[in-house]
Amino acid sequence: MITIAITVFTLAGVLALFWFGGWEERVVGAMVLVLLVLVRVVEPIQIGNWRAGVAALELAFLIAILWLTYARDRWWLTALAGFQLISVLTHVVLLLAAGRHFVWTAVTIRLEVWLLICITFFVGAWEAWAARRFAREGGSHAQDKHRSGLVGLDAIQRP
Repeated sequence: MITIAITVFTLAGVLALFWFGGWEERVVGAMVLVLLVLVRVVEPIQIGNWRAGVAALELAFLIAILWLTYARDRWWLTALAGFQLISVLTHVVLLLAAGRHFVWTAVTIRLEVWLLICITFFVGAWEAWAARRFAREGGSHAQDKHRSGLVGLDAIQRP
């Protein structure tokens, strides 16, 4: 029952990315749909009790998200990359602590982090919608860079 609820929540988040998002959000949505299918394919690939196939797939997803994060100015991608890093690290913990009883801890953490990732999909859809609305109403990110007496980073520009 919980698997069905998580899958429905994931698909709703992906649908929000496709419906409200730009190309970045749609790329992430497509990657998640591919990830959902490929997880079943690579699940049998194991080294001992370590699920190497799933770990490699999650690492590949992290690398793709990091690339998008560095290429685009979307804050939600930064959060997504951080949550995905936590998920990848749970696989590393299981590898380093072989023979210890961390399996259920890692699975529980991964489940909770996936729910955070799904919430991030909705945040991403909102951010894309808000960016389009801001641009449509004549705003630009250049106008948003105001002088601040507290932070002296106003002169630093991102390429």
